Amino acid sequence: MKLNITIKQFIYYALIIITTTIIIAVIASKEYKNHYLAELASDLHKQAKILTNDIPSLLIKSKFPQLDSFISLIAKENNVRITVISKTGKVIADSDQDEQFMEDHSTRPEFIQALKFGYGKQIRYSKTTRQNMLYVAIPIVNNNEHIAVVRVSTYLSRINQHIVRVYKKIFISAVILSALALLLAFLTSRSLTQPLQTLTKIAERIKNGEFQTRIVSNRQDEIGRLTAVINSMAESLNNLFDKIDSEREEIKSILSLMIEGLVVIDDKDKIVLANDNFKIIVNALSNNIIDKYYWQVINSPQFSDFIKTVKTSGVIVNKEIEINNRTYLVNGNYASKIEKTIITLHEITEKKKLEKIKSDFIANVSHELKTPLTSIKGFAETLEESASKKYRQFAQAIRRNADRLINIVHDLLVLSDLERPESKLETESINLKEMLDNIQKVFIKQIKQKKIKVNIEIDDTAQIVNGDPFLIEQLFNNLIDNAIKYNIEKGKINIKAIKIDNNIQITIEDTGIGIAQEHLDRIFERFYVVDKSRSRKLGGTGLGLAIVKHIVLSHNGEIKVESEVGKGTRFIITLPQ
Repeated sequence: MKLNITIKQFIYYALIIITTTIIIAVIASKEYKNHYLAELASDLHKQAKILTNDIPSLLIKSKFPQLDSFISLIAKENNVRITVISKTGKVIADSDQDEQFMEDHSTRPEFIQALKFGYGKQIRYSKTTRQNMLYVAIPIVNNNEHIAVVRVSTYLSRINQHIVRVYKKIFISAVILSALALLLAFLTSRSLTQPLQTLTKIAERIKNGEFQTRIVSNRQDEIGRLTAVINSMAESLNNLFDKIDSEREEIKSILSLMIEGLVVIDDKDKIVLANDNFKIIVNALSNNIIDKYYWQVINSPQFSDFIKTVKTSGVIVNKEIEINNRTYLVNGNYASKIEKTIITLHEITEKKKLEKIKSDFIANVSHELKTPLTSIKGFAETLEESASKKYRQFAQAIRRNADRLINIVHDLLVLSDLERPESKLETESINLKEMLDNIQKVFIKQIKQKKIKVNIEIDDTAQIVNGDPFLIEQLFNNLIDNAIKYNIEKGKINIKAIKIDNNIQITIEDTGIGIAQEHLDRIFERFYVVDKSRSRKLGGTGLGLAIVKHIVLSHNGEIKVESEVGKGTRFIITLPQ
């Protein structure tokens, strides 16, 4: 059973009051009993001393009948028992009993104490009277000699009757005082706890969102200060939630105006937030999709695999996914702090169509140009052999430009093949060291001409990588060709490969002319060249790095470039092992 704070507080007070009252009553009763016995013993001692003035003469003259009558009279008047005992322990006279039938008293504690110390006191059971009694004994002295002992005693039953009456008064007083204290404790508990109960109810209302609730109190104590704090807290919460509501509306408006579809998925794969454009994408504008599993809304294995990749990768993941016959660029990131996966979907259906048209056009044009360009080159070579010295230079110019066009057409066809969705990689295990050694032999002439030093370092754990051998070789060909073309005389090319986690990181670094920072973001674009005149002179098509990037992406890898003008360029390629 749950007790409220008033009852609890009252019980605490009641336990303290009752315990304290019992302790005080017990101590008071005990102290009173001890004090009463001490006072009674003192009275008995006084009576005994008075008797020592009259008894010696009767004892000396052996007037025992008169002695017996005398102590009986005194005992009756004072409601006590008086006993006169010889120094040998024989009872000479007793006010209540016949001394002839009484035992020897030489072993009685009070008798022994009286003779030894001049005063004896004892509470014990009397065999003669068969009751508990209080005894006080003092010696009777004549000519500085103990001649007997006078003992004055009283029955404890009489004492107990008096003490019991006092105990009753103490008990009644304790009960009355306890009742008054308990009443005061109850009133005090209620005066303390009622405001707390009120504060609790108000706090409950504030917890339930009633932030306009306020407590009216004129108290100046701690409870009054607590009341002021709660009122201030309610005001702050009210302002805070107003601000949150305002911000929520702003976010809602922003999300509704987003071109992209947005969905937030929790760790249980349930949708916790989605904007209108996402609902349009999944044809669920009129349905409530919140708290539904994402796979109930998007029935796409590609999307499910994408979600799993986002959760495990820990980085932003991009992928093109088809949903309801439309193509979307899907971006995903896992927010570990809130344990949510945030996904945006940007439709690129039309863009993909245009890219396909463009790609098909380039492929068709390239195929159409390939044959006539080959013919032009053949005719130019024939003219070059048969023409006179005067016209040979024109034939050479025709052949050089035909070669350049053929290279461009070749690179365009390669790019076209890489961009086709239906194209598949023919993957196998590749020994990087062997491949790079063979590629180095292909460029040995150019390397010797520029006196370039090539250093290849492949870690044992990074020698084997899985990929398409033709494409990987073309990737290295393009990068090493650039490293030679744009290097300085007696320059260096360092090629390194190390294993990082489950990836192989390949670095190709040269000491060439470098690339300015403003060009780094665009060097992987088609036909983008940093220095057109230099590129034309060296026979560059502007497609080499675009091909390199497509090869890396087709292997689910990543490529980065770092460069500084006049110091060289470093390409960093990361491929899954």
